[in-house]
Amino acid sequence: MPANRIEVAKLADNKSFSQWLRKNAEKYLLEAAADDLIARYPDLCAKPYRDEGPGPFFWRKVFVPLYTSIPWSIRKKIILLTAYPGGKRPHWKSFT
Repeated sequence: MPANRIEVAKLADNKSFSQWLRKNAEKYLLEAAADDLIARYPDLCAKPYRDEGPGPFFWRKVFVPLYTSIPWSIRKKIILLTAYPGGKRPHWKSFT
């Protein structure tokens, strides 16, 4: 019986590709924002720990610059298309 609980826990830990992508994108975009603050205010900020390796290198040197170079109007469309099934955002009626 404990083996089944372990399998269920493993299934609960598995995330979809979009969840993994969003988690990593948020992490490295926040790191980039923190790095900008550190560059602006070096006396007030301590240098944080950063992971090393090919994965973090890709996210920092390829993904973040590419993402920040995309205009907001295009980013917004990408977010809306990937956030809702079929790219259809619910439209709520206004009660005014």
